[in-house]
Amino acid sequence: MKVTRYILNIFTSTLFFFLLCVVFSSCKEEGIGQYPVDNIPPGKVSNPIVTNLKGRATINYDLPLDKDLLYVKAVYTLPNGQKKETLASAFVNELTIGGFAKSAKATVELIAVDRSQNESEPVSVEIEPLDSPIFDIQESLYVIAGFGGIKLNWDNPDNEEVLVGVVSRNEEGSFVPVENFYSSVAKADVAVRGMESVETDFGIYVRDIYNNFTDTLYLTLTPWEESELEKDLWRAMPNCNSLVEVSPWGETRMSVLWDGIIITQGIYYLNKRTPEPVFFTFDLGVSTKLSRFKFWGRNTFYFNLHHPKEFEIWGTNDPAVANGDACSWDGWELLLSSTSEKPSGPTPVSHDNLTTEDLALAHAGEEYEFPLEAPHVRYIRFRTLRTWTNSNSSFLAELSFWGQVD
Repeated sequence: MKVTRYILNIFTSTLFFFLLCVVFSSCKEEGIGQYPVDNIPPGKVSNPIVTNLKGRATINYDLPLDKDLLYVKAVYTLPNGQKKETLASAFVNELTIGGFAKSAKATVELIAVDRSQNESEPVSVEIEPLDSPIFDIQESLYVIAGFGGIKLNWDNPDNEEVLVGVVSRNEEGSFVPVENFYSSVAKADVAVRGMESVETDFGIYVRDIYNNFTDTLYLTLTPWEESELEKDLWRAMPNCNSLVEVSPWGETRMSVLWDGIIITQGIYYLNKRTPEPVFFTFDLGVSTKLSRFKFWGRNTFYFNLHHPKEFEIWGTNDPAVANGDACSWDGWELLLSSTSEKPSGPTPVSHDNLTTEDLALAHAGEEYEFPLEAPHVRYIRFRTLRTWTNSNSSFLAELSFWGQVD
């Protein structure tokens, strides 16, 4: 019993001492990093060499020989007056500073810092970064009228993270935001939609992550009229029965593709009879300059099984061609060739493993644009070249088309 009581007393005393230490330490301001051990500043960096780049500059230098050197910092001021610091560890001998817009000389101070937070005397270095990539991007901008708005494309070979902003003049004469495109891809191709087909003043500018702006490019364009095609006018046309068969596992009516039900297992399901790709043909009911279309897949097999992966859209405006031999391709024109892609990547996964972004795309419908030079058509062929699992079948749940009706 004495031994037990002795051990208990030691444990209680130790616990009390630990809690006391916690209380006292919590009352003190926490330090970051090593406590200073001296007040001797490190040596200066030497032999700085500048490489001026677009909107930034890289500075190489020789490090001082201090064993307790922690990092080198660059202190500088951007053209907008913002003071900045960039750090580089003691294990490298260069740093890159960015945030500059138009090319201009600037002074950078390089300061060596040791583990006691002592700072060396600054070394002044003059830099002169080239114009920011945002100006090259604006120079490459190509803008034209499109269906329901305008189409823009630009080159960004440096993969700079930018915002391309579009504004338009409202009825009061003020420019108001219309669309912001965030992008870092090397080649961008985007569209502004939902606008009336009236002459409109637009403004377009480019901004980087440092809040540098280009001047605004102003132009006047008239968006093309666009409307969704009325599905009540659509009708199925005969299949090429020697090449494809309608699967009993789906709907036998092609019209299920335009019944307005987009999240469903009610699908149009075709099987191959030969190695040739499967296709089906239907009549839009009106001659149209097509702008874009969407398709929806089977709701439990999005981006999987017989969901189209690579496909083509063919068309003709000639009723003699459309009502001729159901297996013939004479007179048909290729309007669009494209590939289905999901945000989470190219590998098919089960429905339970689709990401939120995958499902959002599937529910909204996969949208594809027709080239502006595509001809007016009334009759459509959808041809599946390959599915997500390279299967011998293809299925779809719904189709929608937009364009300018003749």
